Amino acid sequence: MTRSPRLAIALSLTALMLILPACKKAQDAAVDAAIEHATGAEIEHNGDEVTVKTAQGDMHFATAENGASVALPASFPKDVQLPAQYKVDSVMEVGGAQIVSLSTPDTMDTLFNSLSSGMEGKGWKRELATQTSDGGALSFSKDNHNVAYYIARNENGSTDLNINVSISSAQ
Repeated sequence: MTRSPRLAIALSLTALMLILPACKKAQDAAVDAAIEHATGAEIEHNGDEVTVKTAQGDMHFATAENGASVALPASFPKDVQLPAQYKVDSVMEVGGAQIVSLSTPDTMDTLFNSLSSGMEGKGWKRELATQTSDGGALSFSKDNHNVAYYIARNENGSTDLNINVSISSAQ
């Protein structure tokens, strides 16, 4: 029996579509096992979220794939200013600090000004404000919390924003 080249290609592509997700899961499992063996940490997966449990504490990571968005942590402070429109690309929580990476359609100037006025309007004290044509940084403090914003122009026309929220040890 002879098979056409199209049939062979179709069968090959179908097999790849079925095998690749399993390979990714196997690859993830191998990486997890290597990390656990090398560090003694325990790794848990829950959808897009990963928790690394160590003797020093837990680290939580969540990363969006394929243009999706992840949720802000429930413990993210309600008085930290966010853009009107945004998509959360990733979240990391470690040692009481939260690092959130997001993108927004706001221009850098609009974002810089709205974050600054919004934080000051919520009682935060501005510690740092610097801006260039390619990005900027803002830093605020309130009680024993610190918030740092890092703003950068994205090549696709949107603006990238990293927000670092931490608790200061000095009060």
